[in-house]
Order: sequence, then structure tokens, then C-alpha cells
Amino acid sequence: MIATRLKYCVYDPDPRGNVRYYLRKKGYPKIRIDETFDDGNGNITEAFMKAYLAAIASLSEAAPKKPPPKEDTFDWLVDQYIRSEKFQKFDAATQRDKRSVLKRFCETAGPLPYKKYRRQDMEASQLKRRDTPGAADKLVKVIRALFNWAISKGYATINPATGIEKINKGSQGFHTWTAEEVEQYKAFHKIGTKPRLALEIMLNVGARISDTAVLGRQNESGGWLKFTAKKNRNKSPVTIEVPIRPDLRAALAATKTGDMTYLVTDYGQAFTVDGLGNRMREWCDDAGLPHCTSHGLRKASAVTLAENGASASELCAIFGWTKLETAEIYIRRAQKKKMAGNAFARLDDYRDRKSVSSNGPKTPHETK
Repeated sequence: MIATRLKYCVYDPDPRGNVRYYLRKKGYPKIRIDETFDDGNGNITEAFMKAYLAAIASLSEAAPKKPPPKEDTFDWLVDQYIRSEKFQKFDAATQRDKRSVLKRFCETAGPLPYKKYRRQDMEASQLKRRDTPGAADKLVKVIRALFNWAISKGYATINPATGIEKINKGSQGFHTWTAEEVEQYKAFHKIGTKPRLALEIMLNVGARISDTAVLGRQNESGGWLKFTAKKNRNKSPVTIEVPIRPDLRAALAATKTGDMTYLVTDYGQAFTVDGLGNRMREWCDDAGLPHCTSHGLRKASAVTLAENGASASELCAIFGWTKLETAEIYIRRAQKKKMAGNAFARLDDYRDRKSVSSNGPKTPHETK
């Protein structure tokens, strides 16, 4: 009997040695092919090939039906969560991110009973991922949100992720652009170019890349930009209003823009968020700034405003934050820098006064 050499086709004789050929693909019921396989000269018969191709076609037409997850397992809880109104109100990027984290978690924990999951289990899951601390902490955050929702629906009574501390405490997140890095980018991407306009929008508006991709002339009104932040738009919409700063106005005047969005692709179409993110990555690399990101520009904008006296409430109004704690991070950073500067200024003043005193006129006692 010759080897089939056909994908998914296996030779499987019965206990009596009778010839049997099946199409076998994981997740699908196997299909028997009754036609004669060998024409006696070592070739596959035309009838067999016809039946084989028909069987292959039937597999592609009907995907295997996945059985519903068993109730009270993580698979079931996650399925309910993803179908929930709360989850559907998240923006597409947030949904995609949460779904990815939960999918990876369920690869091992899916069949387990979620009601028996305890704090020590959550800590063990976090510790297992310690080599990627950011991912480890994100898992805790996503599981905490999952159980908060489950408790609100009566599916759970405790949250095993509550109170678990981050293991990524030392991380400052995305690198904050320095003034020198901003100037380096500007020197490479001149006024009137698309990369320069992208920077001016993010830096002068403090916009996330998801908002930068959709901002356009329709958002202008009386010298201001007004828009609803895309992040959490369906869950808890936040409207942002900021003045159009001179640097941004100059970039807009010098750059060819789209009809509905300031930034457009080489084909004149609006960027997708991912598409603009990829281009921004390229533009930073081209300027010799591989460690800089679009989000780092937003942070740089917040730092600059905080260092120039912006209050927590003012920062929240500009950046669309709903928690004062977020703004206070930048204010504390600015105050820390200011206090360090003040301390050294007093030291310099003290040394100057001491120098004047030591170099001044001698008293009668000092001349003896």
C-alpha cells in the first residue's frame, strides 16, 4: 500500500486488514473515503482524488463547533465578561488588550473553577511571570477588573486580586521626551512635514495617538480645539478643550492636511490608530530617537505644564484625566525638581555671601 502524501488523509485498516482511508483533522469528525485509492500502478485513482477534494471542501465550509464552556470555570466567567455590556463599552483597543491577556490566562486556568481561586493563587500567577514584570502586573489588573465585574453580577463574592502590589514598582513607563530630544526631532523633521505636524499636535494638545489620528478642522472653534477623547468614549466620555498654540498653528499652516483629519496617509486617507503608531515609530527612528514614543510626548507635555505651575485640576482638564492622583504624579515631579533647584540656589547664595565677607575690609583685630 503506497503512502497517501495527501494532507489530512490517513491509511487506517480495520482489524481484519481491510483497506480504509480517512480524512482526519483535529477538531473535526473524521470522514471515510470509500473510493479505491491505488490504481495498481502506484498512482492515486481519479475517483479517490475527487472524493478527497470533496471531503476537504466540506471541512472548509463548516468550522468545528466549540462546546460551550463549563459553568463556574474561568473559561465560562471570561466568556460571560466578554459578552457583557460593560466589556462592550470599552474602546476597541482596550477590548483587544484585555481579551489577549484573558486568552493567555485561560490557556492554563480556563478549565479551573474560578470560585476556588484565592489571593495566593493570584500571587503565584503574578510571580510566575516575574521575568516580564509589566505583563505580570497587567494580568493582576485585568483579573481584578474581571472579578469586580463578577461580584457586581453575583457570580463571585471575593476578589483574589485585591490588594496585590505591583512587582514592577521601579518602572516609569514610557520614556518622557526631554527638551533636547524634542529639538533633535524638530531639527530632522522640518516644519511643513507630516512627522513634524504629528509631534506638534501631540506636544501642544497633549493628545493620545488615538485622538491625534482623528483630529481635524471640524474640531476647531474660535481658536480652540474641542474633541471627545477616544479612550473610554463609550464607557465614560471626556470632552477636552485646548487652545491652538502658536507652534501648532504654524505647523498646520505649513502642512498639507486632509479634509477631515489633519494627518493623512500618502494616499490621502485618514490614518488608523495602529497605522499612525507605526509611522510615528519610524519617524522617531529616523530622527535617531529609537527610545522615544508618541505616549512619551504626552508625558513631556504634562511635565512642561506642571513645571510651569499648572494645577492638578488644570492638568486633568487638558489631558482628560478623571483622577487627580494622575495629575499629581507630574506635579510632584515638577515640585521635586523645583525644590532641588531652590536648595542649590540657596547654597550658591550662601557661598557668594561668604566669599564677599572673606574678601571684604579687615577689622583692626584681623590686621594685628
